[in-house]
Amino acid sequence: DLYLTWPLIFDLVKKDRSRWAHFCYLFFTVHSFPPVFLYRVQTFLYESGFHRSATAVSRINHFVFGVTIGNHVRTTGGLLIAHGHVVLDGFTFLGDRVHINPFVTLGLGNSEQHPFELWGPVIGNDVNIGTGAKILGKVHVGDGVKIGANAVVVSDIPAHHTAVGVPARSFPTAGKAADQGG
Repeated sequence: DLYLTWPLIFDLVKKDRSRWAHFCYLFFTVHSFPPVFLYRVQTFLYESGFHRSATAVSRINHFVFGVTIGNHVRTTGGLLIAHGHVVLDGFTFLGDRVHINPFVTLGLGNSEQHPFELWGPVIGNDVNIGTGAKILGKVHVGDGVKIGANAVVVSDIPAHHTAVGVPARSFPTAGKAADQGG
């Protein structure tokens, strides 16, 4: 896991320390760890049938860290929320190693073509979402995508592309699309 390996790589935590000591180090020193940890607790509680407790944990996450994550958001792992002021809502799925910067909104869309839908985006693996970006509605963001700051994504983004603008337009990421055969 992302949070377990890098403190060891940079010798921030001694290798002989217990996992509990490692957890305490991460929780109290790494600003991006507690909101993700609380999201994991929230998901565990919700899937275990403790819906009200999961919602309470979500509210704590919002109040303390400025991160609002709905009960139907799922990830495969490796989630990094750089700072607070993030909203993830709707039936949203995040792949592995997704990096979310501050002031990002992922989730529900509402337009003339799709009036208030509960489906949020599906985000692929190794995606970097820039500060202030919005990904709205039932869109698919492919693997290795970079979404620029303040971009508004309302349509699908192919793998190994960079999306910028309002509404977002995508361009092949230099070297990646050609390497992947696309």
